[in-house]
Amino acid sequence: MTNLWIAIPDSCLIESQTILDKSYKISQISRSCSIFCVNKIIIYHDSSVKAEKMDKKILKTILEYLDTPPYLRKKIYPKMWMLKHAGILPPIKSPHHKTLIDINKIRDQEIRFGLVVKQNDSLYVDVGLEKLINYKGNQLGKKVLVRITNNGQLLAEDVSKENVDGYWGYDVQFADSLSALLENTESEVLMTSVEGSQFTKHVNDLMSKIKASKNLLVVFGGPKFGLRKILECENKKISSNDNFRNMFPMQGTQTVRFEEAILGTLSIINNYLHA
Repeated sequence: MTNLWIAIPDSCLIESQTILDKSYKISQISRSCSIFCVNKIIIYHDSSVKAEKMDKKILKTILEYLDTPPYLRKKIYPKMWMLKHAGILPPIKSPHHKTLIDINKIRDQEIRFGLVVKQNDSLYVDVGLEKLINYKGNQLGKKVLVRITNNGQLLAEDVSKENVDGYWGYDVQFADSLSALLENTESEVLMTSVEGSQFTKHVNDLMSKIKASKNLLVVFGGPKFGLRKILECENKKISSNDNFRNMFPMQGTQTVRFEEAILGTLSIINNYLHA
């Protein structure tokens, strides 16, 4: 199965004036990524425009909040102004957003997200049950993915997303610049732009490369400037070898909004990845 990552600029909220507008836009990004099983969201610095300094923190905080199972949110996130409107945003309802259940209904080998806490010099994990579960690990205070075994007593141990079937949400990371991200990535890269050549004319070559690498990074430009301009501000250029593609040829509007570009692009790619 292909690991699907996206890269978005820290300027993507520049057209949203209020925290409510920013929250809704981030919610649309989060839902699109969850629908199409994006594993990682990378927020890169866009030096072509001057965005608000707090925007990238708002972006990362709300993205991670929405990906967190509801039973853990109040325990991980204190009251903060960035999350003022989080309660009215549409829920993600990904498979890892499990419900609170009776502890007697927990299955052996069940996988859940939890928060590691300390009580009486011992570590436990809160995984949304009636009580805490013994934890075999050392990640105090962190959100962890655990496998729960039931041999008469419940015990939770860390498990990697890569070693578990199914989709377990996305991670969010920062990158200092777009060029640094592209130089250091270990994946095939698809750069989206209205200036690029039509995606469908090159899709077979890209898909064969993806099958070899198992990783695909889809890169989006910002609301103000596209990838070419952003790279030029870093003294870099798009080369003829880059997968620089137009995902919406013959579009019927003057522009495709940022959140629309993510949803549309991931929808198109999803059909080819699972053909």
